[in-house]
Amino acid sequence: MRLATVLCFFFSLTVTAVAAATVPLEDLIRHPEVHQVKISPTGTHLAVQRKFEGERVLVIMSLSPLKITGRLRFRGQEEVGNFYWASDDRVVAEVITKKAALEAPVNYGSLYAINADGTRGKNIFGYAAGERQTGSRIKKAEDTYAHATIIDPLADDKNEILISTYPWARDWETHGDVYRLNIYTGVRRSVIGLPQVGGRAYTDGRGNLLFANGTNRENEYELYTKAENGWEQVTHPVLRHGAPVGYDHERELAYLVADIPGQTETLIAWDREKQEVKKIVQDEIADISDVILQPSNQRPIGVYLNPDYPTVQFFDEGNGFAPLYRGLKKAFQGYHINFTSFTRDGKTGVLQVSGDRLPGDFFLVDMASKKVDFLLSSAEWLDPDNLNPMRAEHFESSDGLRISTYLTFPANTEDSGKLPMVVMPHGGPHARDFWGYTRDAQILSQNGYLVLQVNFRGSTGFGDHFLDAGKNQWGGNIQRDIAEAVKWAVAEGHADPERVCIYGASFGGYSALMNPIRYPDLYQCAAGYVGVYDLELLYKEGDVRRRDRGIAYLSDTVGQDQEHMRANSPLYHTDKLNLPLFIIHGEEDERAPVAHAEALLEKLEENGKPAQSLIVKHEGHGFYNEDNRKLLYTQLLGFLDTHIGVGAAEK
Repeated sequence: MRLATVLCFFFSLTVTAVAAATVPLEDLIRHPEVHQVKISPTGTHLAVQRKFEGERVLVIMSLSPLKITGRLRFRGQEEVGNFYWASDDRVVAEVITKKAALEAPVNYGSLYAINADGTRGKNIFGYAAGERQTGSRIKKAEDTYAHATIIDPLADDKNEILISTYPWARDWETHGDVYRLNIYTGVRRSVIGLPQVGGRAYTDGRGNLLFANGTNRENEYELYTKAENGWEQVTHPVLRHGAPVGYDHERELAYLVADIPGQTETLIAWDREKQEVKKIVQDEIADISDVILQPSNQRPIGVYLNPDYPTVQFFDEGNGFAPLYRGLKKAFQGYHINFTSFTRDGKTGVLQVSGDRLPGDFFLVDMASKKVDFLLSSAEWLDPDNLNPMRAEHFESSDGLRISTYLTFPANTEDSGKLPMVVMPHGGPHARDFWGYTRDAQILSQNGYLVLQVNFRGSTGFGDHFLDAGKNQWGGNIQRDIAEAVKWAVAEGHADPERVCIYGASFGGYSALMNPIRYPDLYQCAAGYVGVYDLELLYKEGDVRRRDRGIAYLSDTVGQDQEHMRANSPLYHTDKLNLPLFIIHGEEDERAPVAHAEALLEKLEENGKPAQSLIVKHEGHGFYNEDNRKLLYTQLLGFLDTHIGVGAAEK
């Protein structure tokens, strides 16, 4: 295998328009082949997390010559999760495990280390890392029932990394710790305990602890700074809402993204010595999605924003990195670009390019020569020319909020008008949709449906005021936003009002039933996938209720008043569901237990309104097994076709 040079900054990519072809369902439901690609600190090797015979494995390759030097594949139910270069020639990977009852692998917190040449593999942290102690005084690795986050690779220490832990606990109320962890032996040394639950520690990138965060029992965010003896809670009105994102050693500035009440997120710089806080970047519409770091010294120099389409804003030229990035952006016009990793000297990086019609391609970038070489594609079987573009638009709600939407049209139909439409509200509800490749939108649009996604109030990414507007509004104003989005799409001439169905997962599954209850004249059918249908049941079953902070979250978002919860639960309004329904669930769902679907289906049966259903064993909160995915989408497409598709039109 030899790398091919695919472009130079002096030329832009040219895309030739071709007639879009229908992409087989089997190709769309496949898991990506390549998940991550990262370059080693010295630039001699690449580590690639990819699929092999249905499992996630790690492949390590030398760049000169380009050949495989090491592999990591676990036996039994374990697979390779996220990974990090912990030193010049050693990788630390998270271990994910398939539970007996689940198709999707779960991260239980274990870390496994291996050399670039495939030698000296060892489980260095987690429940299976312990070694039998003998009479020797040499310290051995111990079993640890916790999750670990690598917070600093300790570039000047070839043997240790700094980790922040999050202990296993049924109630999730146990504080974690910071350790120095030997990446060869698994022996750890305690540094300090964490001041609060549910957070982690942060360093300056050189091994010095700066911050820790977490949430209190009322589910309120707290930030702490490292003091001489332990931690000190931050009380500054702006800083106390901040999440650490980087450090500038030259200017001795800490950078934080502050979640200021009533505003969008703001990047701030804090001079701890002078106790000065300076606002750096704030967008009028969108929160900060991520921070761009200068490759060689890791100081923040820009931010990623997602108001509608992804954008970038630099506030520092970053010793020439900002213009280089702009050149790359111009070359890959119409795509989103971000670097997964750099060499320690910042001279070489791995670039990921993605978009609405591209799940992700990886390139090797030489910063000095501006040479860009193609490496790998995450889904090489998908041709971007055969996938459908996503269009970002927005409208104003009846009470004056800016509501962003994404429209994915079937091929060559953007100007056709009056298409059969599937409304697809996202989960959460405190999440959001982004412009980019979306499997469900592609599957539905490939089969002739316009797909409408809505960032309703309560979605993240649009400021504190927008998020708060969704509190205790699960069945109220959130549903009004979704309904107004449907009416907007019809008024714009995009959708046929006689052929509209709503389909969503998790909170989107809740909305798929609640919206037709509130607005029965808008829909011809509805499909709920791993949905919540009884708000009271959230306090009795599922993983959210298991901790005090989970109860505080539920109280803040859905309330505790029984009358209010029943008034906003689909289970208690089945008499208003006078349209074809399809209920989909996994038997092992811990977030929205299958009891939600079972109770709803039983109630519908009692009311003489039997619904189509698909309850699948060994699946959780979203189907993972590709055969189960095929079953799901085959039945969903058949359901849609019967009620709003070609079948419905023929009738």
